[in-house]
Amino acid sequence: MTKKPESEITIASDTVLLDIVSRWPATETVFHRYNEKAGVCLCCTCLFDTIEDVASRFSLDLKAFLHDIEKAAAG
Repeated sequence: MTKKPESEITIASDTVLLDIVSRWPATETVFHRYNEKAGVCLCCTCLFDTIEDVASRFSLDLKAFLHDIEKAAAG
């Protein structure tokens, strides 16, 4: 099995926040940046929700949100 280069990390919109933060701790900073837009602490209130659910609930741009998460995961 070959490992994907970090620059090619793809995170699906149906991935749960907890799984993302557990695998890529650096992504936590992205969630903190989006707290103000959402009006809540995403890691506190949405840890068991998918990226798509969070984006929908708080009217976040899903594409931009995923891009920012993937960028942080890639390092």
